[in-house]
Parts: sequence; structure tokens; C-alpha cells
Amino acid sequence: MIESTTLRYFYEVAAFGSVRVAAEKLFVAQSAVSRQIALLEDELGVPVFERHARGMALTAAGELLLRYAQDNKTQLADLKGQIHEYETLAKGHVRVGCVEGILHGLLTSFMPSFIRTHPGITFSLDLMGSHAVGESVAEHKYDLGILFGASPRPDLIELQKIEQPLCVIASTQHPLAQQRSCTLAEVADAPLALPDRSFGLRQLVDRVSSKGKFKLNIAVETNSLSFASRLVAESDLITFQPSDVVAPLIEAGKVVAIPLTDASLRSARATLVASYSRRLSLAANHLSQSLIAYMQGWQRPVKPGRATAARTPARGKPE
Repeated sequence: MIESTTLRYFYEVAAFGSVRVAAEKLFVAQSAVSRQIALLEDELGVPVFERHARGMALTAAGELLLRYAQDNKTQLADLKGQIHEYETLAKGHVRVGCVEGILHGLLTSFMPSFIRTHPGITFSLDLMGSHAVGESVAEHKYDLGILFGASPRPDLIELQKIEQPLCVIASTQHPLAQQRSCTLAEVADAPLALPDRSFGLRQLVDRVSSKGKFKLNIAVETNSLSFASRLVAESDLITFQPSDVVAPLIEAGKVVAIPLTDASLRSARATLVASYSRRLSLAANHLSQSLIAYMQGWQRPVKPGRATAARTPARGKPE
């Protein structure tokens, strides 16, 4: 294999017809240039220059090598241009694992603008529970993950957090609908539609009930937050979710969101994570930086007894 340094020396000698001039242009000793040309001819098995008193002239083999060197130089320039294009236009594919609540809330608000401003980036967005998100990102099956709660593993890095306080979600006709706030224990006897234990928010609710030594009256268990929220809109069941997950139902006047005042439920959060041991691609890095900025400006205030409609962040628009 011909080394790039050897080709560069050959190219300069061919351009000037002189080892001395080539050495001056390359800021190296003449002997270094002569040695590289000798190594090149030895590797090819044929002379590439004819030596004359007035300089160096290419042989037929040297003419072929010069065309190769020129093509090589052009290809390298093209490669640099393509790399620069990837850096500036951010092309590539990004895989994201995400809990359902964030997909329906934050990401549906964030993605349209990001897609418009980064047309070269494509995505795979897969729904799963928090434990599966953490595991999949740690195993490099996904570039980024968004899970409920803190990172469950030491081999994940937390890039950004947003508050996701849990609320009682109930029909506007439910007896609880007029309450301004409540604790988990105060609604423990009400029939519940809850996500299964693969969900981080379910694990958090279970910890609070276990610590308080009371049981929850679970009537329906599901792996879909959307199903649970739509079910409570049409029944006397209640569920526990962040208010922005059910923002469309709130806007439609079908449900209310009643803040839970238990400390750990009030301070619940969602977290953007990546693997400590994996360097993000340019595309994934563009996404993560834009999403971090967007999450920093994400606000979804909840009025007592009723959640407000969804609103865009005050700052941190996708870049």
C-alpha cells in the first residue's frame, strides 16, 4: 500500500521536475524526498522518473501514478467536504427509546420543528417502560433514552431532567373533580386504572403506597397510558399521570388533573439519558443538544383542580 506521505512527495517532484524544489516546498531535506521516491519505485518494481541533468521527467509508469495521485487528492478533498457537510447539515439516523408519557407530551411538541430544521436526520422512536429504556441505551441498542425518574443504572449519564409531577386524572363528572389537591392515601380506595410495573411512574406510586402501608384499589392494569386516560374519561375510574400526558383530554373538557401533594410524587421527573461508554454520532449529538435546550424551557403549569392546556416552552426552541 502506497503511503499518503510518499504520494505527496511524488506529486511535488512531478509538479516541479526537481527533487530540490519539491524539498523546499515540503520543508524537508532533499535526501528525505529522494528516499521516498526510491521506496516508491522499489514497491512498484519500475522507475517512475527518468533522471536528467536538468531535472526529473515522468516515465510511462510515472504518468499512470500521477493520475492515481491526482484522483487520490480529489477523493480526499471530496471526503473532507462530505465530512464538513455532515457536521454542518447533520445527516444520519438516530434511535430513541422513550416512555409513553414523554412521547405524547414533550416529544410531539419538540419534533416537528426539529425535523423541519434538520431534514437530513431520520429517527426511530420506540415506546417502552423506563427499565427497558435504561437497559437498551446501556446496551447501545438506542442512542438516547427518555425515562421516568432518575437514571436506574450507573453506566448511564443524565443529560437533562424535566419536572413531571403526578396528578390524579379523573373525569370531569367524577366526585373528586372539584378537589384542588390530594394525597395518594386519600384516593387509595378509589377504583384505579394504572400502568403495569414496567412503567417508572407505577414503580414510584407503589413505593409511596408501600411506605405509607396502604393498598391501592387497582381495577384495571394496562401497558398503555393512553388507554388508561381515555378509560377514566368515560368511567368512574381514576389514574395517576403527569398532566401534559392528558393535555388533549383536558382541553376537550373530558378530564381534570388534580395535583398529588406527596413529596416524591410532586417532585417526579423525566430524564434524558445516554450511555457513558458510547460516543454519540453527529446526528445524535445534534438531537441531544437541541432536546436539552428545549427541555430546559419546558413548562406545563397545573392549576389546582384542573390542568392548563399545553403550551410551548418559553425558551430552548430546537436548533
